[in-house]
Amino acid sequence: MPPLRFARVETSIGTMLVAETDRGIAAASRSEALGAFLTPLRRRFPGSEPVPDDLDASWLRDALSGGVLPAVDLRGLSPFDARVYDAVRSVPAGETITYGDVAAMVGSPRAARAVGGAMSRCLLFPAVPCHRVVRAVDGWSGWGGDVALKRSLLLAERRSPGRVTRGAGQTAEGPPRGPSSDIR
Repeated sequence: MPPLRFARVETSIGTMLVAETDRGIAAASRSEALGAFLTPLRRRFPGSEPVPDDLDASWLRDALSGGVLPAVDLRGLSPFDARVYDAVRSVPAGETITYGDVAAMVGSPRAARAVGGAMSRCLLFPAVPCHRVVRAVDGWSGWGGDVALKRSLLLAERRSPGRVTRGAGQTAEGPPRGPSSDIR
C-alpha cells in the first residue's frame, strides 16, 4: 500500500485535516477530531498507517475559490460512491446540480436518495465540491455543511473570472436559471 500522509492545515474556511496518497487526496475534513478523521482512512487503506507530514495544501485555495480540483484517491470506497464523487467533480464552479441529476449521470436515474447517502459520507470536500449538489424541491438545501458557507462558496465561484461553465444553472454571463436561483 502506498504511504498515507495527513496534516492539519489552515484554510480560508478554518482549520482542516487533509490526507493524501501518491494517487491524490484521500480525505479532507473540517472536523477537529483527529481520531474520527483517521478511522475511516484506516478502513479504506488497510495496511497503511496514516503518518503526519508537511503536506502541500495549496490545492485547497484553488478548490475553495472554484479553481482546479486536485486528483483524488477513491480506493476503498464503494463503486457507487466513487462514481457519484467523479460525477460531482464534473460540475463546473458556481453551478449546481440536483441529487437526481447526479443519479442519472451515474446510470441510476431513480437513485437520488442513494446519491444523498453517498454525499453525506463524502470526506473529500472540497476536492469533491459537495456544496454544488442541491435538492430538487428547493434548489438550495442538501449540503450537510454550514449553509452560509455553501452560499458564500457558490457566490465566490460565480464571481470568479474566467471560470468554465456548461450552460446549465447559474453562470457568470447571465441571471440565475433553474434550481440555483435562490442563492443570491
